[in-house]
Amino acid sequence: MRSLRIGLLLGLRQIQRASFWTTSLIIFVMMLTFLNLIAVSGILVGLIAGAEVALRESAVGDIIIEPLDDEDRILETPALLSKFSSFPEITAYSVRYNGAGTLEANYKERRDLTGERDTAALTVTGIDPVLEDKMTNLSDLVVKGEYLDPNEEGKILIGIYYLEEYAELYGDLFDTVENVNPGDIVRVSVGEVSKEFEVKGIVESKVDEVNFTTFIPEREFRRLFNRIDRNADQIVVRVVDPAENATVKDSLIDAGVGELAEIKTYEENVPKFLADIKNTFDLLGAFIGSIGLIVASITIFIIIFINALSRRQQIGILKGIGIDRVSIEVAYVLQAAFYALVGSALGALITYGFLIGYLMENPIDFPFSDGIMVADPISTLYRFVTLFIITLFAGFIPAWMIVRQNTLNSILGRK
Repeated sequence: MRSLRIGLLLGLRQIQRASFWTTSLIIFVMMLTFLNLIAVSGILVGLIAGAEVALRESAVGDIIIEPLDDEDRILETPALLSKFSSFPEITAYSVRYNGAGTLEANYKERRDLTGERDTAALTVTGIDPVLEDKMTNLSDLVVKGEYLDPNEEGKILIGIYYLEEYAELYGDLFDTVENVNPGDIVRVSVGEVSKEFEVKGIVESKVDEVNFTTFIPEREFRRLFNRIDRNADQIVVRVVDPAENATVKDSLIDAGVGELAEIKTYEENVPKFLADIKNTFDLLGAFIGSIGLIVASITIFIIIFINALSRRQQIGILKGIGIDRVSIEVAYVLQAAFYALVGSALGALITYGFLIGYLMENPIDFPFSDGIMVADPISTLYRFVTLFIITLFAGFIPAWMIVRQNTLNSILGRK
């Protein structure tokens, strides 16, 4: 304890007498190292997290209700929906009817009736425009034209992947139609049944499920697909607290909804490959951050070594008057700990006080997602501990190398 107290005193005096600019530069390096450890992996993981947020907000919600394994549709959909009124946790839901058909455009302008038709296979989704917009804010995704009016007939919203001008940006991968804009008339065919629709709007999202869908009012869907019953293909639900969606799911099951349909939380419905990509990006970010960690440890080592070497004579005098080696080593380790703690604290302040909130409000515009930053506090703590321990070693080793030299040679400046 005596050696520790003396070492702390010596370390504090050295920090106080050190150059302000040198100390600031070292702290700045440690802050950047901390940000490199946290921010790089956080942004990489945030790419996928942003895609998940968009999927949750624009497509599937917090709870997904689908038909049982041995059923084509959700049983007794009206009765099931009536149960929602007893759940104050549910803030919004949308009932969807899905079917496959064929989209045909420009058929009125086609001169050669024997030529190839401008068609594309498509997915048709019947919705209640009001419920869907409350659930997913679908109207905000209309980039051309207008959103569906629940009082209008014969209107359709088309996802951009069905339009050549958008899909060609991704290569010749999608079955598309040409020259379709709001106000144009297209024909949707289901088997032998066809109906003309006016294109009310074009929908663009960073969620493929939305871009690969056309939307029409529920009542027109049931007429077009000859769906006499009101049993839906999918119901998506949003709850007050998304973190409590598993609890709401259990309550729905207890209310008997599980006997009519299969209920999944968003987490249970996320494809495994998305979780694998997140883990891969996290590992990649940790690898990139480790390079910065090595650079920072070398920087601390060099700075402490030069500092100790320039004070070699003073160290020899301290040893000569009875200060033991452990106290001197503690003094230099304390300096390294000071740099690591202050630099990491500034890095954490920037990360949690600015970067996360800023990127949440102003996400990075990537082609497939709005990138945010993810920084789990537990992972951050582990990385800080790693940085701190390595910095302590980087401070101890050069001090140990200098202090172990012969005392008389140190005082006289001899090698």
